[in-house]
Amino acid sequence: MHDTLIVGARLTTHGPRNAFPLTVPGYGSPTQRLRFIAGGIGITPILPMLDLAQRLGVDWSMIYAGRNRDSLPFLDELIRFGDRITIRTDDVHGLPTAADLLGDCPDGTTVYACGPAPLLASVRSELAGRDDVELHFERFAAPPVVDGAEFSASIASTGAAVTVATDETLLAALRRTGVSAPYSCQQGFCGTCRIRVLSGSVQHRDTLLTEPERAAGYLLTCVSRADEGDHLTLDL
Repeated sequence: MHDTLIVGARLTTHGPRNAFPLTVPGYGSPTQRLRFIAGGIGITPILPMLDLAQRLGVDWSMIYAGRNRDSLPFLDELIRFGDRITIRTDDVHGLPTAADLLGDCPDGTTVYACGPAPLLASVRSELAGRDDVELHFERFAAPPVVDGAEFSASIASTGAAVTVATDETLLAALRRTGVSAPYSCQQGFCGTCRIRVLSGSVQHRDTLLTEPERAAGYLLTCVSRADEGDHLTLDL
């Protein structure tokens, strides 16, 4: 925005979306306690959750991890929570293990985690198979494309065509070639990038679209793909 916007430019915006909502034990969640895990700037969505949990008297704990104390924002604001929060830095304690991050995580715990990819991968791996523990997380960035195949797509309004590489999303290919397309989360859960497909078979990789929406030809450009060698015509 600093580099390209000029006086008089017209912007289109939407209201706020919450793709990382907090469900509180006793107030909509069947669990008994909360465990918060924040890595560096991952404290940003966690901070207001702490205020709500504290105000409602919920049983909660948290670990706040980072490279060093200078890299951890909002430390002064967290002092009031006392020993509910553990501060752990790599320069003093080394890289945290999944056990360090999760702490005492008995049945009936809901985990909310936000941080870099290795932190989230560690927690997710540790909780695999734990049906008695809920895990909610927010990434810093879009996840890498896994098992992707090259395909092509064209824009119905202009006829312009793009080739989507094996490790590239459809959204990224559109942006790379200068095609204007809406987007926000880039992870398949906000729905901002939803568009219709006029032809071609879609490989859906989201959990957001309903079956009627998929039947109507909608996809999410940030995660949806096509099979190898297939072609999609987009209603853009």
